[in-house]
Amino acid sequence: MATRPPVLIRLAGALETRPVKLALSILILVSVLPIPALDDQLRPYFLGIFGVELVLRAVLLRHQRRELHGRGTPRLDVLLFAFDVLAWMSFLPLEQLLDPHAAHALPMLRLSRLFLLLRFTREIALDFYAIMTRRELLEQFGLVTLAVWGLAFAAAVLLGHLGIAHDYDGRGPAPDASFLDRIWWSFRQLESADNLVEHLRVHPVVAAISLGLTIVGVFVTSFIIGIGANVIEQVVRAARRRPVGYAGHTLVIGPVHGVEILVQEFVRLYERHRALRSLRLAEVWQWLVRRGPPPTRHALPRMALLGTEDDPPPYLYAPGMRWVEYRQGDSAQPEALGRVGAAGAKRALILARPDAGPDADAVTAMALSSFRAQNRRGHVFVEVHESKNRELLEAVGGPGTYPLDMPRVLGLFLCQHLITPGVEALYADLMTADGSEFYTHIFLGEDEARALAALGDAGSGEISFSRMAQAAYQKSVVLAGVFLGDEVPRRREGELVPMEGLAPWLNPSLDPPEGSPARALGARAGRVPAARLRGLIGVTATYAPLRRYGRELLMGRGVAAAAAAEPGEAARAWAGRLSLRRGHLRRVLIVGYSAALPSLLHALAQFVPGIEVTLVLGERGDERMPLPERLASLGLALPPDGAPPGQEGAALALPRGGRATVYTQRGHDLASLAVRCAGRGAPPGAAVFLSEPEGLDRDARTAMRLIRFARALESRELAHGGRLHVLAEFSSVGKGEHVRRLLDAGKCGFAGPDRLRLSLVSTERIKNYFMVHSAFVPGVTALYEELLGEGGQDLVRLDAPPPAQAAGALRFDELRGALEPRGALPIALELDDGAVLLNPEPGAAFPAARIRAVYALARSPDWLADDALRRASAGEGDPRHDRGSPGGA
Repeated sequence: MATRPPVLIRLAGALETRPVKLALSILILVSVLPIPALDDQLRPYFLGIFGVELVLRAVLLRHQRRELHGRGTPRLDVLLFAFDVLAWMSFLPLEQLLDPHAAHALPMLRLSRLFLLLRFTREIALDFYAIMTRRELLEQFGLVTLAVWGLAFAAAVLLGHLGIAHDYDGRGPAPDASFLDRIWWSFRQLESADNLVEHLRVHPVVAAISLGLTIVGVFVTSFIIGIGANVIEQVVRAARRRPVGYAGHTLVIGPVHGVEILVQEFVRLYERHRALRSLRLAEVWQWLVRRGPPPTRHALPRMALLGTEDDPPPYLYAPGMRWVEYRQGDSAQPEALGRVGAAGAKRALILARPDAGPDADAVTAMALSSFRAQNRRGHVFVEVHESKNRELLEAVGGPGTYPLDMPRVLGLFLCQHLITPGVEALYADLMTADGSEFYTHIFLGEDEARALAALGDAGSGEISFSRMAQAAYQKSVVLAGVFLGDEVPRRREGELVPMEGLAPWLNPSLDPPEGSPARALGARAGRVPAARLRGLIGVTATYAPLRRYGRELLMGRGVAAAAAAEPGEAARAWAGRLSLRRGHLRRVLIVGYSAALPSLLHALAQFVPGIEVTLVLGERGDERMPLPERLASLGLALPPDGAPPGQEGAALALPRGGRATVYTQRGHDLASLAVRCAGRGAPPGAAVFLSEPEGLDRDARTAMRLIRFARALESRELAHGGRLHVLAEFSSVGKGEHVRRLLDAGKCGFAGPDRLRLSLVSTERIKNYFMVHSAFVPGVTALYEELLGEGGQDLVRLDAPPPAQAAGALRFDELRGALEPRGALPIALELDDGAVLLNPEPGAAFPAARIRAVYALARSPDWLADDALRRASAGEGDPRHDRGSPGGA
């Protein structure tokens, strides 16, 4: 860890901050105002303020000389320091010490204060000087100057030899006008068109010369304007090559021109949390009087982007982007990383380059290694192109590096949309800054660890999670879990919260899975070991409510009374009739290939044993990823000289008894081939249209395939099984919304609109949101890994009983207590109008007849087994299938 600089050095460094520069500039301008009374009153204050500045400048100059190991100080710094000394001396009452003749020079000494402004614009001044003194610009200015004065000289010589009388100096025609008068008159004709002779009642030669010089002057002026515009452009480009001057900021490296959603989401998250930028009086009061934790403040939304293009992304000119800076450069070059302040960044996102093909992870690894050479403390979130390189990139980055296996994550998200229809409405809130999200709060230091340990019961040293969740909900927090650990987390200045050694435990109303780190730390159902409690996991609108509840917990007020968490009998009865009726996707049709397809296939096979998948791929796009490589990523290897599967198909075995049949076609009409292939067996329960990366407009291609598929359903060319879930991947969901009206359930032969479901998913949006929240919220990546992956907790949709069986109103906190014995932790409600209420307001009551479903954290195998027993005892047959749904959507 680097040693902290001395106090004087840190104070001197503050002179280079924008607020201090602005304040000193205002004081300088006020000090030179020609108001004697104001100068006399403020002079003592100016003398003290600029005296302190002079001392700090001297300290900074000496420190700079030491850093250069005695090799001397830059001459510009010495010159500026001399102006500092002169400016400070101008505030002394020298007029009382000098004689009247010497005092006449004092105004010039006071004006020397204006030279101090050069220090605050030194970077721009140096850039301007360097540009203006380049050889090509000097030659251009020299040519213009020579042309202007040459023409003026020639015109003056001609007028002088002809002896033409004219008003050359504005005092009337005079035959004895001097040569200087004529040359100045000629120059003024070139300088401005306003100086053209006012009428033609002058000597014809004078009129001709005036008109000719004016026309030439217009061209000369245009040429000078062009040179000036070129100079300004070079100054702007030079400014983009200067270091951003940020510390503790967020850094994004890679193809930043195509991640507008990511940058906007970061800015929106910072804007939603702007209340945390300042100290709150309530927290100061709690700290001083009630022995609460010390108050903290968070930084401004400072971001730096490093890309390869010269011009910044257009979205940086949008409102709210004022704290986002762009620099151009190679992500593996130390100089480029220095321009974006990589050494002082507290977090960095390294994006994969889509144009790098199979070398994408190699380029990412090089950028990661270069970043770590300058910054070993910041958290780095790395986008992984190929899942097999995940551990390699983590090893390259070392501690604090979090590889984001986006193809796998996107495949898991698509699988969740299939097995939990309707979940897209929940993720619209959960993965954006518009609604509530998962947030984490980590307790730091020994003092907070001791305060938490004191909350445990006298005998067991444990805290009731139910009572914690009840108290948290009163603070607008759905407490979803906790972090446990043996070591006490500590955060150093300017760093993010360390997550190493912390084990997340979602839904603590159940025992953690066998072999999990939380179970090894002594966690058991409903009881949180206070001595090992290291953090909280909650669903809130912003981080502030969870942070507030954490402070309440440290002060001993974060655990509700035992009687307060008891639900009513009506809530227990209603919650007892909730059921998880997940449709069994016996057959799924998938059209197209994207990077998420291998993960989607694997997840479907894991979650749906015995699944049958019909996979239709195009043989085009070999310039991006050859067909053999695409098939190999799915586990289907072709012989070296083997032909593609074609319309005959090739079988592929999947885990847990599943099977996939792969068909390929050289042509572009994959939808028609998919219809023919799907018709060879039982009707599919779901159809997935993936957005292929190659193509002029990938969304247009996906939309065309959907339209052809809809026409096949309408013409009965493709039979359906009574229910069908169509999932379409778009890069922009808005562009695909028009397809929704073309997929009509009645025209396609379905019994009702609820039998044909169309889900439009933007994996690009999901990817950007996931990366932003992974970087913004410490530890959230591990939470989604558990929710989307195998084992552990699942995000489930529990169907409500029919409205006829519901009566009265339910409060969300009652529902939480009623579902706790069944091992479910509710986080959202879905109403009969389709609205999803994530983290409803405390105290709000909802008519039970209006609740269509409850989204909760639970173990889906336990609920499926429980529903199977209940339905079997009721004689409803195979509980895995929806009634009247052979396809099982």
